[in-house]
Amino acid sequence: MTTIRVAIVIDVFRAFTTACHVLASKPASYVLSTFSPVLTDMASNLEDTLLIGKPEIGADFIYNIPNSPTRVKEERILGRDILHRTEAGARGILNAKEADVILGAGFVNAKATTLYIQSLSSPEVQLFPMGHEGNTPSLEDELCAQYIECLLEGKDMDLSRYLPVLRNDSGRYFFSEDQWQYPREDFELCLEKDRFDFAVQAEVKGDYAILREVKIEPLEQRFQGAAAKAP
Repeated sequence: MTTIRVAIVIDVFRAFTTACHVLASKPASYVLSTFSPVLTDMASNLEDTLLIGKPEIGADFIYNIPNSPTRVKEERILGRDILHRTEAGARGILNAKEADVILGAGFVNAKATTLYIQSLSSPEVQLFPMGHEGNTPSLEDELCAQYIECLLEGKDMDLSRYLPVLRNDSGRYFFSEDQWQYPREDFELCLEKDRFDFAVQAEVKGDYAILREVKIEPLEQRFQGAAAKAP
């Protein structure tokens, strides 16, 4: 039996939390990249865009809003073309191009991600917690990887005891003076478990990826639906 290679790229603060909030609001298209010039070229050919993120060092491209779920919730997303630049999350997606299935995950869609994996035939799963800027491990991404592993084993995981540590470590940015870039609401939004009922699948196209939602109903709901349709 042929195995399906599944790469789960994890970026809790904040790429894939932001991505879930975007996709839930039904954009016309959604592109993720780590290269501002790629998004600059795309934006020049589109009319109704929203540019999310911040430029890499040395780039002067101006984004509309930061990589923030709070700021996304303040914008009109429906029907717009979304161009999103992140460092760690996008890099992880692009580097996973050899996988058969590439998924972006955070706490907000962890359960939906595992449901999608469990719907596949013979999945071989690799978890890639990206950490800070894709360079150093971060507690939130490591915990999310553990949570997904627990869900795949049919278990749950309590995050409450880690919240004070997260707030004083990688989450401290959300309690600084720069509330435009790092609104404090992001801290809770990023650590909200299983808010969304879809996985985020990426299709890599060279130096960018197209993101879309993939929704799988839990097995018991599928049986309930079948029973309701029965004569």
